[in-house]
Amino acid sequence: MELGLFQKQTINLVMTHELRQAIHLLQYSTVDVRSYLEELTLENPLLEIKKAFLQENQKQFSRVTSDEKHRALENTPEMNGTLKDFLVDQLIDLGLTSIEKNQMKRLIDSLDDDGYLVETQAEYCKWLSCTEDEFDVLVKKLQSLEPAGVGASALAECLFLQIERLNLAHPKTEAIVLYELDKLAERKWKQLAKVYNITMLDVQEIYDLVRTLHPKPGASFYSAPTMYVEPDVYLTIHQEEIVVTTNSHMLPNIEMNQEYKQLLQVDQETRRYCHEKEQQIDWLLTSLKQREKTILQVAEVISNIQASYFLSKQGQLQPMTLQMIATELDIHESTVSRATANKYAQTPRGLIELKSLFSARASTQSEDVSNSSVKLMLKKLVEQENKEKPLSDQQIVELLMEHENISLSRRVIAKYRDELGILSSVKRKRYQDHERIVL
Repeated sequence: MELGLFQKQTINLVMTHELRQAIHLLQYSTVDVRSYLEELTLENPLLEIKKAFLQENQKQFSRVTSDEKHRALENTPEMNGTLKDFLVDQLIDLGLTSIEKNQMKRLIDSLDDDGYLVETQAEYCKWLSCTEDEFDVLVKKLQSLEPAGVGASALAECLFLQIERLNLAHPKTEAIVLYELDKLAERKWKQLAKVYNITMLDVQEIYDLVRTLHPKPGASFYSAPTMYVEPDVYLTIHQEEIVVTTNSHMLPNIEMNQEYKQLLQVDQETRRYCHEKEQQIDWLLTSLKQREKTILQVAEVISNIQASYFLSKQGQLQPMTLQMIATELDIHESTVSRATANKYAQTPRGLIELKSLFSARASTQSEDVSNSSVKLMLKKLVEQENKEKPLSDQQIVELLMEHENISLSRRVIAKYRDELGILSSVKRKRYQDHERIVL
């Protein structure tokens, strides 16, 4: 092996901080970019953002609410009642002793958000310092409160408590709901009808009844935080053509704090620091302009491909892939993916996520048919089918070929059906309706 110093020339792709910043900004939504800019001001003293748009809205809002009475009402805190508060308020009607009331409050406090008891009987008895019989009495009182089904230990018990409250309980209904809920859901109706010596119509009525119940009685007392979505692009129709514009006015204006910049011209070290932060702002402005340009170009190509979908209420989505957009703009697929990720467009059809407009071709015979269009056809066929003789996947294949000239395999139809949440023909089967009598 020869030892020595040698010169070697290689080409490597280096991911600089500025490039990483540009990539992140491209995949951010408008709301995310705004949050990112606000965070950046904390580490860059030269960066100053002007929220002119928000300030203008706030001025209008203050004018609308100038009335003192309105202002007093708006400053009143909103009371969002919880399930536990609702249950505690009902205890006054039960005539409880002070000890029982304290035990009931602790029992209510142990419920999960769905209204279920989550511990074992032994653990509750130890925790509440009561016997099993006393605990059973407490649970019965809890289950007598609204909403029906609260205080159950399992789904089957929760559903049965609701049936009991509706005065529809019957020994066979009780047995099926409490012990055969899985078979009922899996539509093993023939097996249930044979075991309990009832008809298929009876099992179907029990099934229909269960579907009207609430598996989570406490769910109505809480809700997920509201997610606000702002459009990143606007697609409007002007003289039968689609005009695409970006929502750049929602982003704050970026400026350099000149006063702070002058303060940093004291010595060489602070000037170097100031120069770095100044470069960061320049790169940020360049990245934001490139982001807006890329999103606009991608949105314009999308609007051209899906023009019929936006121009007509009867229009259907055309096959469109990331590769098609990338080829048209001579950019990489990953760039298209980032430009459409977490982005929404305000269109003549409402607010639409850009990703939802992508759809692959569903048939080699029909180049202009997308899998989204096929799913709509599939959904329509199922809605219009005879529920007593639902269409099998093979029959759907034949109908699509006969009426739409779309050639698909049974496996593809099954895949689309699963994606739409449509049950198989066996589980969609309905028996002749008759007057509702629950056994």
